[in-house]
Amino acid sequence: MLASPEEHDDWLLPSDVLGPGWKARADRKPKDKRVPFNRPTPYQIYEALPFVRRYFMYWMKHTFDKEKLFINTFQPLKHKPYYGVPCGGIGCGAIGRDFRGGFCKFSLRPGLVEHKVDVVTADQFILSVRENDSCIYQKVLSAADIHSGQLSTWDFSFPKKHVHYRGLFPRSWTTYRIPELGLTVTIRQVSPVLPHNYEDTTYPVCLFIIDVDNSSTREYQVSVAFTFRNGTGNRRWERESECSAVRFETYDEKEPISGVSLDHTISSMPCTYGLATTHKESTTTSICERFDPSRNGSAFWNHLMQTGDVPSFEEECSINAREMAVSVCNRFNLPPNSKKTHDYALSWDMPKVHFGSVTRSYHRRYTRFFEASEAGSVADSLCVRALRLRNQWEEEIEKWQSPILTHEKLPDWYKSAIFNELYFITDGGTVWFEFDENWADHETHLSEYTKEKMKSIGRFGYLESWEYRMVNTYDVHFYASYALAELWPQLELTVQSEFTDQVYHSIEKPTRFHMEGDWANVKTASRVPHDLGNPADEPWIATNAYVMHDTGKWKDLNMKYVLTSWRDYVVLSEEHQEFLHHTWPAIRMIMLEALENWDQNGDGMIENFGKADQTYDAWQMEGVSAYCGSLWLASLRVSIEMAVLVKDEETEKLFRSTLEKAKKVFIDVLWTGTYFRFCERSRSRETVMADQLCGYWFLQSVSPELADEILPNPMVRSALDTIYRLNVCRFGNGQMGAVNGMKPSGVVDREYIQADEMWTGVTYAVASLLIQQGEVEKAFHTASGSYLTCFEQTGLQYQTPEALYESKFYRAIGYMRPLSIWAMQWSLKKHCGFNTSKENLPTLPSTTTTATVQKTEIERITVETSASEDSSSLGYVSDYREEKTTKTR
Repeated sequence: MLASPEEHDDWLLPSDVLGPGWKARADRKPKDKRVPFNRPTPYQIYEALPFVRRYFMYWMKHTFDKEKLFINTFQPLKHKPYYGVPCGGIGCGAIGRDFRGGFCKFSLRPGLVEHKVDVVTADQFILSVRENDSCIYQKVLSAADIHSGQLSTWDFSFPKKHVHYRGLFPRSWTTYRIPELGLTVTIRQVSPVLPHNYEDTTYPVCLFIIDVDNSSTREYQVSVAFTFRNGTGNRRWERESECSAVRFETYDEKEPISGVSLDHTISSMPCTYGLATTHKESTTTSICERFDPSRNGSAFWNHLMQTGDVPSFEEECSINAREMAVSVCNRFNLPPNSKKTHDYALSWDMPKVHFGSVTRSYHRRYTRFFEASEAGSVADSLCVRALRLRNQWEEEIEKWQSPILTHEKLPDWYKSAIFNELYFITDGGTVWFEFDENWADHETHLSEYTKEKMKSIGRFGYLESWEYRMVNTYDVHFYASYALAELWPQLELTVQSEFTDQVYHSIEKPTRFHMEGDWANVKTASRVPHDLGNPADEPWIATNAYVMHDTGKWKDLNMKYVLTSWRDYVVLSEEHQEFLHHTWPAIRMIMLEALENWDQNGDGMIENFGKADQTYDAWQMEGVSAYCGSLWLASLRVSIEMAVLVKDEETEKLFRSTLEKAKKVFIDVLWTGTYFRFCERSRSRETVMADQLCGYWFLQSVSPELADEILPNPMVRSALDTIYRLNVCRFGNGQMGAVNGMKPSGVVDREYIQADEMWTGVTYAVASLLIQQGEVEKAFHTASGSYLTCFEQTGLQYQTPEALYESKFYRAIGYMRPLSIWAMQWSLKKHCGFNTSKENLPTLPSTTTTATVQKTEIERITVETSASEDSSSLGYVSDYREEKTTKTR
């Protein structure tokens, strides 16, 4: 007799699923249903009509291959609310896995994420249970919905209510409860994403450690099979080439390893999947070298049911079939009240890849560490190495994460957010290539310094977004780079070195830009490029794929390069003179260019030209602006410091005098008495911008003493308080982060698209600045709104968008900028002495008390300025001038 489910109502989740991280049951549905933004105001539509006409012609050119578009504005990606922690290291291609147990969303083609691919029917774990030589239970360990019609004899009916998930990148735990048998199966997924590790972290491999716990009084014979098919679930590759499979075994260790490799192609690029498992004592391991995943699967399923083993092969599947799946399986006895563990590995060896234009090929970075990669597949070696290193990898992950996870003062949501937002470092269309001397044939601008860095570390790139397909978008990387700087600093230094070379590079190819309709060269010398190219074309050769605007006119790109160079010199390179001398000529050139071309009236402050000439590319600024102006002030200050270091006295003197003039203009024009207004002239002039102190924030994260020289601290604190009171507490009931623009009256600015958006990455940056200013409680309240809305309310976990609206909409899922949450951790370490004897971190409210705290804050708020008030009528500017004059005397 089988035990009834009612007998196990007191069943408790295993401790693995109860730890820190993001948690879900397989029947979870979003509380707040959202769709991509599609509702501009009538006036916004009217303003955009010329752009729509130009972009439509471009869009129509790619009617039958929308992957060629760098942004598909008319068909934005819709989120899928069941994503979980992705599989794989960094830059080797990633495989998605959802919280119900399905494999999905492959991104094995470099820079391209197949988000539209749903769960792959044949990629599964299967549990088969026998008692008294008879199968009493057999189901696929997945609660994902299957609609393909393939493998119709397989049982995909695992109850959603019995599947529990915890994600904590780069690991996850999925627990399957079978109450009628008293069995619990936990699959722990582990990928080798290891800080400061530049070898194992590149591996295209994922481990699955499977615990089967028998809490009943009966003895079972249990089988756990792992199946995988060719391709990615995309019909374009399902039958692209003939497949072949080879079994492999190793006997040179205490625990032998058996597995099977499956050769095929994806978009004409050779790819080999590897499945493997370790041999355990008293366990029978079986290997299936081929079965047909496109049919009903009855032969495979029935053989497993009848014997507890997978068949060696399926006769109906030919040895060179175009659709093929393989499997590994362990069968073992499980006595009453016992638990057994078995390890499985999945690898994907795609060593030589190309981008869309197929101009040249690239070798993945991991091939550097496998001598046989040139001779053939190393899928088997990847599996073996992963299984051997499993304990070491998990120890390294726990050592890295433990100081945060065990910290009593940090809230649980942050312990989840800080690691789970890192999903993008694996799943962001990321590439990490081994250096190739032949690159110089097309990239004559590459310096010897950069080439030496690449020879040592390789070349790194990640997308701006799954749907904004541009590599290393620099204005966004500026925020996201804190993740690299904190965890893989050598990668960040290599990226920065490469952008230094790009400053001198130009592409003399006239193009018409969609937004304004003006003509200019694709890339202008003495300008930092917006991005390094579209993966559907040829990144690094065809840079600046973003042709919405002429980014040669953008005011923030060059300034962000200057500030990032300073951080990377001071902190990451440990003040290495070679890095300083590599970047200084480019910094000097672009700063002098900015003075000549962007300071329209010679007052020392650069001006915006009345277009969206910065990262807020739909939000127009004109004249002096808070966002670009603060970046300019900070850039001047670090340029002075660098000029001193290289003994360039003439440039130092020029920048010092310029900074003094620019500070005065910035304050006189923008200071309202409580905050810095959005800009000098535009419909958003008086708006409170969340990112108004962007330059100050970045500089203070590196050199607080320099930041204090560019703006008076009382002004900074007042502006931050205004941002918190209005942009945070008056937006989304104070539970959605910091909206980009809020009018002083407490009404969201809807004058321009993007003004009424909450940018997730900017919210984390604002929180980082609050930490720097000692407002730690406010910082965590601000940041919690971004994370909790995405992960807990809207089903946007592991696909954090660029932007959220107050209701209904989001924009650009799978976005780079939210990696800026690592700027919070950076600030906790630098400004709060995190995990040191000098730590001054207060006890922060838990998620459950956050709502009460913010409600009290909102009730306290009174608006101190109105939209009609001008800074000159408030008296603050003249007071500041008098105070400064008095001190000088």
